[in-house]
Order: sequence, then C-alpha cells, then structure tokens
Amino acid sequence: MKSLLPLLLVAAAAQAQTTTGKAPADPYSFSVDKYEIVRDADDFDGMAFGAKARVADNLRIAFSYADASSDAFTLVSGVNLELDANRFSLGAEYDIPAGPGAVTLSLGYAQTSAEAEGGATGDAFNNRQIVLGARYGMSLGAGFTASLAVNHFISDFEAEAGFSTAPARAALAQRYDGSPTSVGLTLAYAPTDYLTIHLTYATEDSLLGLAGADNTISFGVRANF
Repeated sequence: MKSLLPLLLVAAAAQAQTTTGKAPADPYSFSVDKYEIVRDADDFDGMAFGAKARVADNLRIAFSYADASSDAFTLVSGVNLELDANRFSLGAEYDIPAGPGAVTLSLGYAQTSAEAEGGATGDAFNNRQIVLGARYGMSLGAGFTASLAVNHFISDFEAEAGFSTAPARAALAQRYDGSPTSVGLTLAYAPTDYLTIHLTYATEDSLLGLAGADNTISFGVRANF
C-alpha cells in the first residue's frame, strides 16, 4: 500500500486543480508509475517518478528517478542476495505531428547503481546509459489514447571492483550487461485535462534497461499543469 501512495497523491492533486475551473496551460507534468519487471529468478519491483517541462514548441526536457528492488536469488554458488537499484535520467523529447497522431523522438542519459544485501553486501554495479527512443501516439476518442514506443539502451556496465569475489562480479556482468531494445504498448485514459491514467506492457526491462529481462508491466498516473 505504501508504494501506491504517490499514485494516489498525484491523482488527488490533479483532481483538486480540476475544481478551480481553470483550463490547463500544460507546460509541466509530473508522473508516478509502479513497475513489475519479470526476469528469470530476480524479478524487480519498482517505483518511478518523472517530471517534464515544455521549453519550446514541441520540445520538452524530462527528468526521472526510480527505485527498484529484486527478489532474493542465487548469483553464484553460495552467494544469495537481493539488489536495491536506484536510477536517474535526464533527457529531451521532441514531438512531430504525423497523420492522426504524433511521433515523439527522445534522447537521454541515465545512470543506475545497485547495492547488494544478503550473502554479499555493498555496492554491486554501476550502469551508465544513453537511451534512444521513438514513440507514436494517437487519440482513440472518449478520452482514450494509445501509443507504441521503442527504446534502445546503450549501456556501459561495470561491476564494482570491491564487490564480493571475481566470479560474483563476472556473474553480475553476465546477468545484466547488454544494450536491450524494449518495445512497449500503452493505453491511457484522461478523465480530465489534468489527469491521465496509463497502463503499459513492454518487452525487456523498460525501467532500468538491464539485459536479460522477459517483460515489464507498469501502471501510473500523470498530472498535467
């Protein structure tokens, strides 16, 4: 329930703005999303917080922060642990009208760091990324929209030199290193101009961009100001 509290706060804030009767200028937005990343044995559950600001026609800057924790899993024989990962990203988005919808191109920089608990403790790895994205979205009517997004993560993965043993560090790289491409489908509903509720299914790990994931499911809300 605690992890869902930010979702409720964003929804409440957007609903409170609706009661003022003012039309939204929509230069800013704030979003909260709950993520479930499906992997082999080390599924991750996470929350992501995002903020966007329009700086010119069709151009936005975007910032996000995410925190995700894995299930307990065996990294190497005798080493059972859990990972707590933190990620921040900064980037830009540009909208291009196309047919009944719009194409959004994005470029960002992200960094993910993880700490281990259990059979091995301390800083586990650091992953710096360039993220290239393209999304096409269109209105379905009655407040519904749909979008298809592709994100490619160009990763610079590094296991921390002081983490556990050399075999454990090699196992981290084997498990998470790579540059995955995630394809996601989002269905969104806007009950008011100030609030959007969205559900996304994506291939790969669309939150942390770590290799080896099966898929990601996320649910969230966005407040528009």
